[in-house]
Amino acid sequence: MKKKNSIVYDNDWPIVAICYDFDKTLSPKDMQEFGLIPKLKCSAEEFWSESNELAKKKGMDKILAYMLTIIEKAGRSISITEKDFNNLGKDIVLFPGVDTWFDRVNAIAQRVHVNVEHYIISAGLKEIIEGTNIAKYFKEIYASSFLYEASGKAYWPRQVVNYTTKTQYLFRINKNCLDLSDEDAVNDYKEDKERRIPFRNFIYIGDSETDIPAMKIVKNGGGVSIGVYNPQTKNMDRVRKLLNQERIDFLMPADYSEGSRIEKLVEATLQKINANNALISLNNRQKQYVEHLEYAEELIEYTDNFIDRELLDSEDISNMRSQARRLMKRVRRQLHAWDDDIASVEEIDAFVDGVESRLMEVFKKKRKEAKERLALSQESSVKTENNDGDSGEII
Repeated sequence: MKKKNSIVYDNDWPIVAICYDFDKTLSPKDMQEFGLIPKLKCSAEEFWSESNELAKKKGMDKILAYMLTIIEKAGRSISITEKDFNNLGKDIVLFPGVDTWFDRVNAIAQRVHVNVEHYIISAGLKEIIEGTNIAKYFKEIYASSFLYEASGKAYWPRQVVNYTTKTQYLFRINKNCLDLSDEDAVNDYKEDKERRIPFRNFIYIGDSETDIPAMKIVKNGGGVSIGVYNPQTKNMDRVRKLLNQERIDFLMPADYSEGSRIEKLVEATLQKINANNALISLNNRQKQYVEHLEYAEELIEYTDNFIDRELLDSEDISNMRSQARRLMKRVRRQLHAWDDDIASVEEIDAFVDGVESRLMEVFKKKRKEAKERLALSQESSVKTENNDGDSGEII
C-alpha cells in the first residue's frame, strides 16, 4: 500500500514532527465559539451546557455529544455543510504570531539541518481548521469531522478525536501510517529503527489535561512536550500542575511572535534533536565498524578450525594462506572506507596488521602440524611394509 503523503527528502537530516492541539493552543478559545455557535443562534454557555448535559445523561463521549448538539441545533433551518464549516474557519482568531510561525520555524529548521513537519491533533472540527489561513502548513490535520448527505448537510460523525484517541495519531505519524482507513499498519509491530519519525524527534504543543496522554507518550519517548497558556490572561494554573507532575517538559505563554520564548525554545529543541541524532548516528556507525572488526578477528578462529576439520595438507594450507592474504587486503580496503570520525587510517592499519600477523601464525603452526602428520604417516607406512616383509615363511 502506498503511504499517504509520504515525503522523501533530498538530504539525510533528521525528520521532526511538531504536533499541535488547536483550541487554546493556537487560538485563544474553542473554535466553535467564533462563528459556529452564533450561527446556531445560541450562546456559548447554552451550547456547552446542553452538550455536557447530553454527554452526562446518555453516558456519551463529550466530543460525540457536542457534534450531535451541532446537528440537532442546526435542524432543517440552518445550513451546516462542509463549505459552511470551511467558511467559519476564516473567523478564527489566532494567538499572536501564529500566522507567521510556521514559515519562521521552517526557516530555523533549515538553518539547524532538520526537516520539520507540522501536524494538528485536535478534538475540534477538521472542516473549520481546513478553512483557516494556516491549514496549508500542516502535513496532516487529525481532528473530528462529519459525514455529509447528498445535499451537503452534515448528518453523522466521520472521525472523532478525544484525549485518548489522540495517542493513535502520534503512532500513525511515528510509523508513517497516515491513511486513517488502514487500521492494520498502525498496529503492526515495527522496530524503533524502522519508524520514520522516532518519538525523540517529536515536539508536542498543547494546553490542558486533554493533551496529557499524548504529551506523556512524547515525553517518555524522549521528545519534548510543551504546555501553553493564554498570554493575555497569564493564567498558567493548568500547565503549571502538569509541569509539577512531570507530564510536560516546559510551560510557555502562547505567544508565537518572532523572538518569543516559545520560538527560542523550539529552536533550541531542534538544535538538540539534530545534535542527538548526530550522536546516535555516530554510535550506530561505530557499532557497525566494531562488527567489521569482529568479523576480521573471527577469521583467525575459523581458519584454525577449518584446517583441523578438513585435515588439510601442507600444500593446501599454503594455498589457503595466499587466499587469506588477498582477503585481508579486501578487509583493509573496506575498513579504510570508514570516516575519520570512526577510526584513523593508522588505527585501521594497526588492527589489520595485528589480525593478519595472528592469522599467519595459525598457518605457520598448521603447516608444521601437517608436515609432522605426514612424516608420522610415512613412518607408520614404512613400519607396516617392513612388518609385512618379515612375516614371510622360510622354506
